[in-house]
Amino acid sequence: MKRFFTTCIFFASVIVLIAGNNPLSLDSIVAGTYKPEALPFYHPMLDATLYSAVDESGKKLNAYDYKTGQVKGTILDLEKARGIALKKIEGYRFNSLENKLLVWTEKRSVYRRSWVTEYYVYDCKRNLIEPLSEKKNQREAIFSPDGRSIAFVSENNLYIKRLDYGTEIPVTTDGSTNTIINGSTDWVYEEEFMVTSVFDWSADSKYLAYLKFDERAVTDYTFTLYGANRTGGKSSVYYPDFKTFKYPSAGGKNSKVSVFVFHLQTRSTKPLSIPMDTEDYIPRIRFTCVDNQLAVMTLNRAQNAFRMYYLNVRSGVSTLVLTDQNDTYVDPHYDAIQFTARYFTYLSEKDGYRHLYLYNANGGLRKQLTSGNWDVARYLGCDTIKDRFYYQAATESPVKRSVWQVDLKGKARKISTYDGVCFASFNNDYTLFVQTASTINTPQRTGVYDLTGKELRLISDNTVLKSRLATLTPNNKIFITVPVADGQSLNGWLLKPTGFDASKKYPVVLLQYSGPDTQEALDQFKFDWEYYLAEKGFVVACVDGRGTGGRGAAFRRLTYPNLGKLESQDQIAVADYLKKQPYIDGQRIGIWGWSYGGYITLIAMTDKQSPFKAGIAVAPVCDYRYYNTIYTERYLKTPAENQEAYDACSPILRAPQLKGRLLLIHGLADDNVRANQSLDMAEALIEAGIRFDTQFYPTSSHSILGETYRRHLFNTKVEFFLKNL
Repeated sequence: MKRFFTTCIFFASVIVLIAGNNPLSLDSIVAGTYKPEALPFYHPMLDATLYSAVDESGKKLNAYDYKTGQVKGTILDLEKARGIALKKIEGYRFNSLENKLLVWTEKRSVYRRSWVTEYYVYDCKRNLIEPLSEKKNQREAIFSPDGRSIAFVSENNLYIKRLDYGTEIPVTTDGSTNTIINGSTDWVYEEEFMVTSVFDWSADSKYLAYLKFDERAVTDYTFTLYGANRTGGKSSVYYPDFKTFKYPSAGGKNSKVSVFVFHLQTRSTKPLSIPMDTEDYIPRIRFTCVDNQLAVMTLNRAQNAFRMYYLNVRSGVSTLVLTDQNDTYVDPHYDAIQFTARYFTYLSEKDGYRHLYLYNANGGLRKQLTSGNWDVARYLGCDTIKDRFYYQAATESPVKRSVWQVDLKGKARKISTYDGVCFASFNNDYTLFVQTASTINTPQRTGVYDLTGKELRLISDNTVLKSRLATLTPNNKIFITVPVADGQSLNGWLLKPTGFDASKKYPVVLLQYSGPDTQEALDQFKFDWEYYLAEKGFVVACVDGRGTGGRGAAFRRLTYPNLGKLESQDQIAVADYLKKQPYIDGQRIGIWGWSYGGYITLIAMTDKQSPFKAGIAVAPVCDYRYYNTIYTERYLKTPAENQEAYDACSPILRAPQLKGRLLLIHGLADDNVRANQSLDMAEALIEAGIRFDTQFYPTSSHSILGETYRRHLFNTKVEFFLKNL
């Protein structure tokens, strides 16, 4: 349920607050009329002055100059390449020498982060495109470091394509749906550890290490696939299809995960072992810069002890090099572990805040690189030549993010140049970076900067969007702080209605997510349906409660191991705070949320002190015994260990206490928060004699994607609040 480092830049929606007189259309928001210019995926090249990107036609992959944005050369032109004729470049990946490419043209989603495709190999010197393999549903393809081989997964088995010989080697043969997975992850690892590929090449390209998942003991979950056959035809088409996959619910059986290594020269495979419990997780494996040395990262099932081992793939000898543990839970940022020949980096909360630590290559602690009463939000990379480390942090405020550089002596320097939320991605030698920055009421600006903060090139300040929004009249969001019972002050924002009149009283809608280590109230511009609610006469408020991010480990862990209690109390406290404002009608307060936010909506509306007249819960968890092992047990322990808390935080068990009118929304093809949760919640409400409203989307997953579905969804939500508030 989680909401690092990448060279992709994704822009939040933005708006310019310039006086005008045109009404705002909800359909135009859903259609993306007010979304900003989005940069395509780009990749820093070995020549640090250049980056690569696909042009607007989708047919050319070009090299561009960072400082000027000018095309410096064409790497691949589909209309001129020999071999397989492709219509479009959807994605690509270089080998280490940048003389070969993996190219794909069409991705097909599996789950939230995983996808399959058919890969093609482009040889730059020969100007030739060839298929990687005849295997179907290929995924996770990566070049070996020497560029002579490609490892990939197909139908739960791992393969190696030898480019020099045009041969294909099956590394595994036992892969089977809902049984054995090799090289890619099961559903719960993908969802909660945010990883889809679990194999890696050794630096000398001789070994391929991989994880094997045995998920036979994991409980099946089956949901109905509606809609595919609605066009009619033979009588059989009137029966729906079904999707079955392995979903481990809290306290249940997980996949058994084991480590193997394949020796390319001998074509032999052997299992590797480390001193771990059979219930432990292996979120990542990664070869280090040392020959034959594989880093295996483990997390115990209680998730309060992280350990990293070095495993020699030739001898099988393992050595414990890092331990991080506490009394609640450890939440490692695995992709912030960067190995070099001399050291590796690690983010830890052991001093009470998330900070960057440096360890010697053998695991000895060398230095805590950052310190202070603030969190490092994201590790951005390391200049290994100058030994400078880059990160994004909440140094100024929990609601802000700035970009920093720190050296081996611990001397830190801010390099971002704007207020609000800033993010940076660097070129290959860390001499310049692309910065994106926005504040809560100013649009995102993107440019290329050097390390002194000088802007070398403006990429976008969303001029087109500014002109589109110049005729609108939304108010500014203002930051607020709300006191709660234990003396904490919560951060949030408030949006007043268009044409606000202080002498009137307005209904209010609380927008929240509230999940552990998440934040909604950031100093970052975002344009969504809250502006339309304001156009319709609502005050909209968003406040991050206890347990959310940016404020240190103690604040994050306040909700452990009793999810729902403090978070719902905080939203009730926000409602009570707003009631005291002279322009708020205290009898017309609503709340809504999606996923964890939907769960908190239900908990708050079933509280004895609930002030909410109406609420919307989209894809909510309705009892954590239904939800997956990794997420749930991290914050609640297992049901056997913590039954009282599971009962106390179950909306289904609290259904008879519901106050106010509820709209329950769920996609029936949701593989994450399974739709049977909302259906069982509906049953509990019916048994309690409580009237409520529902909206189900038969073919939608957890995110209810697609413009048609989003338009229907948001219009339904607006109509509900207009009717009930």
